Amino acid sequence: MNGLILNDKPLEYNFAGARARLLTSGDDTGGAFCMLEMFSPPGKATPLHVHEREDETITVLEGHVNLTVGDQEVQLHAGETAIMPRDIAHRIATDDTTAARYLVVCTPAGFEDFVEACADAQQGPVIPTAPGPEDIARMRAAAPHYGITLLPG
Repeated sequence: MNGLILNDKPLEYNFAGARARLLTSGDDTGGAFCMLEMFSPPGKATPLHVHEREDETITVLEGHVNLTVGDQEVQLHAGETAIMPRDIAHRIATDDTTAARYLVVCTPAGFEDFVEACADAQQGPVIPTAPGPEDIARMRAAAPHYGITLLPG
């Protein structure tokens, strides 16, 4: 990186039922990291999954999320940060009554390419909708190409 990189029009995605804004891509950081802002409605959960290639850091900005990381479960509140190492199964969920807004930083970058493979980029704001069967099939097909294993449960 040789100077200022400004992303004043971030792309947005309806990613698995959450609104995802791509704030910083691996192209911006020489592959060091990517950063997304997630807007997760109440009752939304990622599938239990494992990243083989990147560590995932989450910082809650509003609301709270329930994290499952390996055999640990914790509720993360606004202002709190957790690091989920690669090769450990994890899930991020909101409860049935509370939406959450949080940052996801993946190191190294690459997760943003998975998001792009699973959803179509749009100019925001995106209104998230629950994924349909075609969205789930798209995610399942893309996951192995990006070192992500989707687990049952």
